[in-house]
Amino acid sequence: MNTKALIGILIFLLLITWNIKSFAKTAEATVTVNIRSSPSTSSKVLGIFPKGFKAQVLSSTVGWVKISFDGVVGYVKADYIKLTKDSSTSNAVKSSTNKKQVVSQIPTATVLKDNARVRSNMSTSSKILKTLSKGSKVYVLAREQNGWIKVKTLDGTVGYMAYYLLKMSTGLTTKISSRGGYDREAQVDYNDSLADRILGFAKKFLGVRYRYGGSSPSTGFDCSGFVQFVFRNFGISLERTAADMAATNGIKISPSELKPGDLVFFDTDGGRNYINHVGIYLGGGKYIHASSARGCVTISSLATKYNISFMMAKRVLR
Repeated sequence: MNTKALIGILIFLLLITWNIKSFAKTAEATVTVNIRSSPSTSSKVLGIFPKGFKAQVLSSTVGWVKISFDGVVGYVKADYIKLTKDSSTSNAVKSSTNKKQVVSQIPTATVLKDNARVRSNMSTSSKILKTLSKGSKVYVLAREQNGWIKVKTLDGTVGYMAYYLLKMSTGLTTKISSRGGYDREAQVDYNDSLADRILGFAKKFLGVRYRYGGSSPSTGFDCSGFVQFVFRNFGISLERTAADMAATNGIKISPSELKPGDLVFFDTDGGRNYINHVGIYLGGGKYIHASSARGCVTISSLATKYNISFMMAKRVLR
């Protein structure tokens, strides 16, 4: 290959990289894909990038994109992700040249509990910006993937609230803004129950590998790590181990009372004297759990466990 051809190829590759860096900040997994240590299918698997989740794009090379997801930095195949364009620049240009008022259709929500907290970030440990009384109204700016809603209070405070603290309105409220600025992604159907949203979130991790002591989708889950992770993303705190969850969290219910979102507990050794496994009931006699036997998050039939290792069920949703 002559020098001119080589230079041409290098320029082409640089342009591709520049375009991706300039117009994309996030990558969304179209299937669950491995995060690898280098841009090669033979390199070490560092973690998992689950389908439907987003990650920060750090750089790119031919056929691969380097991402940062859940604390793991590595490479994923470009064929299995889609890049999200960064439209902030074009929006800034539009706002500077067009000062007309924009009419935005903004969903609203009603606060369900007194002393409901608006937080600075999507975490129960983040700063409390404001507390709201039952019946207060907020504007819904965005629905986040991890069980939080970005809101704006009537006095202008912007922050995050857990799903279960809010009841979404069925209609949209018209709001006039000089800059627009409201997230159009907020216009979604919020009619699903909290249990449905939790189960939908849990199913995103089907196929994520089992890892003893694991509590992260990128590196793997054990049974209680999976359950704790799912509920924590909806602002519900659970104990770390299956035994402690069974002893501390929720109220005990009979098998005949099981509803989707309840927790089911087992003694997988068959001795029926110690709880060492937990899953989330889906309904129809099925439950989702991180299974060491199958090596991943999977769905199983509750009937296969009843006579051997089923121990109890508890309800943590109100």
